[in-house]
Formats: sequence, structure tokens, C-alpha cells
Amino acid sequence: MENNQNDMVRVYSDTEININMLNIELAKIGIPSLVKNEFQSAVMAGFGASPNSVDLYVNASDVEEATKVIQDLMKGE
Repeated sequence: MENNQNDMVRVYSDTEININMLNIELAKIGIPSLVKNEFQSAVMAGFGASPNSVDLYVNASDVEEATKVIQDLMKGE
């Protein structure tokens, strides 16, 4: 199977606050990302979900660099 570089890959899951911070930091260095907030979707639909079910996705071609940046930023946590 051929790897399509435009595929989105989940690189991190955490709270909405941390994911939004990472989203902003990645954007600052030119890495586009997508936030998928299952918690917010579940609440709006009337279901329960874990508040840690917020995922951060990046393009497959950016996974290595994004992972390094995320690890560096989250070391202080």
C-alpha cells in the first residue's frame, strides 16, 4: 500500500487546553494540524466522554517533526 503524504495521523491525545496550545505552537513553526474534540462532540450530543479525548492530527509528512516539538513542549508537564 502506498503512503499518501496528505493523510492525517494522530500524534497526541490530551486535554483540550494542552491540545489547543500544541496546535498553536505547531502553527507558529508552519506545521498545520487538526484538532478532533470527541469530548465536545459527545457533550453536544448528550453523551458522556472523557475530557482527555481530544486528539491532535498532522499530515503524515510532518509526523516526525511534530512529534519532536510536542515531546519538547510537554517535558515540563
